[in-house]
Amino acid sequence: MAKPRGLQLRGRTYYSRIVVPTALIPKFGRREILKSLKTKDRREAEALHFNEAAHWAAAFVEAERELQPDDTAQPSKNHLSEAEVAALARKFFQRRKAALDFRQRSSADPDDEREAATEDLQWEISALQSWNEPDAHRLVGEAEAEVLQQAGDDALLEGKAAMLLAELIRRALVQLGSLELARMQGDYRDRIEDSFFRNAGASNVGTASQVDAGPTLGECIDRYQTEVLELRPVSEKTRIKQKAFLKQVGAHFGRKTLLGAITRADCNAFRDILAKLPPNFNKKSGERSLAKIAEANRTGQYLAWETQNNYLKPLSDLFDWARRERLITDNVAEKISPLATRKPADEQRDPFNAEELQRIFDIPMFTGSVDDERRFNKRGSNLTRRSRYWAPLLALFTGMRMGEILQLNPDHICTTAKGTHFIVLTRDMKLKTGSASREVPIHPQLIDLGFLEWVESRRKAGVDLLFDDVPAGPDGYRTSTFSKRFATVLGSASLPANRRAMLCFHSFRHTFKDALNETGASEEQKDEICGWARSSKTGRRYGSGLSADQLKPFVDAVTFDVDFSRLEDAYNGAIADSKNPEKIQ
Repeated sequence: MAKPRGLQLRGRTYYSRIVVPTALIPKFGRREILKSLKTKDRREAEALHFNEAAHWAAAFVEAERELQPDDTAQPSKNHLSEAEVAALARKFFQRRKAALDFRQRSSADPDDEREAATEDLQWEISALQSWNEPDAHRLVGEAEAEVLQQAGDDALLEGKAAMLLAELIRRALVQLGSLELARMQGDYRDRIEDSFFRNAGASNVGTASQVDAGPTLGECIDRYQTEVLELRPVSEKTRIKQKAFLKQVGAHFGRKTLLGAITRADCNAFRDILAKLPPNFNKKSGERSLAKIAEANRTGQYLAWETQNNYLKPLSDLFDWARRERLITDNVAEKISPLATRKPADEQRDPFNAEELQRIFDIPMFTGSVDDERRFNKRGSNLTRRSRYWAPLLALFTGMRMGEILQLNPDHICTTAKGTHFIVLTRDMKLKTGSASREVPIHPQLIDLGFLEWVESRRKAGVDLLFDDVPAGPDGYRTSTFSKRFATVLGSASLPANRRAMLCFHSFRHTFKDALNETGASEEQKDEICGWARSSKTGRRYGSGLSADQLKPFVDAVTFDVDFSRLEDAYNGAIADSKNPEKIQ
């Protein structure tokens, strides 16, 4: 097939070259428009070039109309609405189907003629499956000309109505081709799978008001949540997040918008808006639209790749479900990626440096405060050791995740026959991966700070959880509550402003990993300690991995350039005052 006019290959990248009409050169300020299509794949470039050419053709028509003097202006046109476009598409489908019913192919047709006709139909149906196929534009364009001729000379298509007509005509051609192909193979049933045309009888295609143009976006979101999201084997927290993302999708596109009216260009525009949104935008959004929030963003900060993708993937999943349900024939949101650079997992959060750790563990919470709640940062005589105190220390000296720490109960603190104290994470816990079940030796610094004595006091108190002071948040998860509490701890530590955005509780895990790298531990041993993916091995008690006795030397060797003497002094002072370590809470 010859290369489309205006498509150029420069180096390894295709460009779209659009010649500006002579009369419009002064308006556009150039003789031609050259735009990189950012691809070296010819088929993709041809599809993009067709879209680019159509865009500029429309712009040139509009510009020429603006240049016409008032006395020679064209008479006003009838701008077709989306409902009128839907009616035209259904009428087109009915006319073509009636013609198909009239000209039933005879079984006496020569085999070679039937074979050639079958191949042609299969090719057309294949070409019409996606707008990425250049032939889809040609086939639809030819049918559109027929539709607009029936609509009258004064019919004018613009904006969404034009895109909707093109998409509905494409779907009509796919359905008509499938019907004809089935009949050529001996199946004369009217198996209309596309719901838009299934009930397009002559009695309901006469006026725009009589047209049911298919389901709305809101109706599809509601069905999708009931039939898919509610049945997925995911945590309730994940399900709530997915529903929140779809709520934003519905608010952006409009729940009353016809699903079939949403185009690839609309989805790309949504992607462009997401790329300009600030972090935590929905906490201060009020009633403003995403577009308004993005336009007003002057922070210089934008959503991370992962957050943008959290909106784009549910959108694609929704359209993919609708395609499978025959509500639409194409997933117009498929493989749309965020306009951001995706950082490697180990670069998404920074480890703490020594100065930052020192600032954190020097706050009153760790050396003596009024209490461990609102006045945790006010110096006092109490050493209240609950989640705010122990969770950061456990994360720093074991590399454990927040969710793992908050699930600990007294029975998770064990001792081997050789006397190694360790924390066991078992498979009955809610762990991130199967590899997260493991034995983690307890670091000597934690023992010096009285962790074992504190656990024993909790055991004697008969508690179900070591950190039962952390209630579940609105989403049902205790991690969401503690994340907010730890954010106040970080805020009180006076960390450098240019570092604050990259630091969080998970930074302790990165810090531990960096320190573990300095101990000479092998990759297998580090994977065992931190709970990363590893090959399964027979263990002593809990089924896989290396034992705490084998891992103890490497955990013991973990050190930080931080002075913990103030924490030790505070603990020893509390023991001296109470004369009973079990009373230290």
